[in-house]
Amino acid sequence: METGISQVKVQSDDLEYIVNFVKSKLVTYDVVVDPISVKFYYFNSDNPDLTNAFDEIRKELVPKNYVPFLNESQEHFLEVTRRPETHFRGVIVNLILLIATLASTIYVGTLWAEPFFIGLRSRIFYGFVFFSLPIMAILGIHETGHFIVARLHKVRASLPFFIPIPYEIGTFGAFISLRDPIPNRKVMTEIGIAGPIFGFVTALPLLFVANYFSHIYTPISGIPSPYPFVINYPLIYTLFHLHYIPTKPVFPMVLAVWVGMFATAMNLIPAGQLDGGHVIRGLLGKKANYVDYIFVGFLFIAGFNYTGWWIIAILVVLMGLTHPPALDDYSKIKYRDIVLGVIALIMFALTFTLVPITALT
Repeated sequence: METGISQVKVQSDDLEYIVNFVKSKLVTYDVVVDPISVKFYYFNSDNPDLTNAFDEIRKELVPKNYVPFLNESQEHFLEVTRRPETHFRGVIVNLILLIATLASTIYVGTLWAEPFFIGLRSRIFYGFVFFSLPIMAILGIHETGHFIVARLHKVRASLPFFIPIPYEIGTFGAFISLRDPIPNRKVMTEIGIAGPIFGFVTALPLLFVANYFSHIYTPISGIPSPYPFVINYPLIYTLFHLHYIPTKPVFPMVLAVWVGMFATAMNLIPAGQLDGGHVIRGLLGKKANYVDYIFVGFLFIAGFNYTGWWIIAILVVLMGLTHPPALDDYSKIKYRDIVLGVIALIMFALTFTLVPITALT
């Protein structure tokens, strides 16, 4: 979800159109054209509704492969650059990955169903119903939340890409690709928080459904859990008095919902390109860089308790430790977005576990 733009020469038949359109929305005192951009210099006092003016410019130019962005570090100017035509993969890739992930989660769900159901057909069926279906629903709705909010803000986005892996939980999760740069801090905050909210709201009622079925279907005597580790549950389980005996096999749906809660916590870590990184960058602007460093340091320290945090920390660093700015990185955040930030903090506290799993001894 980066905002970095490959630049090509901006001189073209559209140059006059760009200049005239931008000047119809923005009061400028100078226009400078160079080989790769057009800069429109302005005073804030002449543009009291700069945020809305910029958004109108962005909605007009971005679909034409021209990208405007504001720079107020010294002189204030709006710069328009051109990016080359980009050809995106068709939905066939999304469909293939969806089918592959469905297959891998059914396979893993069949293994998790082994201590509870007799017969291969029963295990496949209940592995789908109690594991594959809920985990795919939580992850899919999470990404759909990003997609819907991005589209509402006129930011093009791909359909979800699922990542299959036929081991332990059957998937590495899912993601969407933003195909336009993020216009401002408000949109950055709202796109970032949308996924965790959608996923959390989906997983929350499934907590109780999973708990109910875990008492209906009890483990068959003598059949051990397929993987030698114990799940540690986050605060939300204690809050609702949901307790499971760690030495007994985990019911497939309990595990699926736990994965959904863990995915919510992991995505809400306020660092880099994670959802929490989008939220904190939107809320704090450039000051969010300090939060990025603090939480990556926290992940490396937490890795001494659970090595998985080291993997996540390395991925955050490789994807980009500090979050790139929005096109308009100067617009003010509204009260509603601050409330969304508080909601993100509450969800993180309810779903985070310092040591998610421990080895079975």
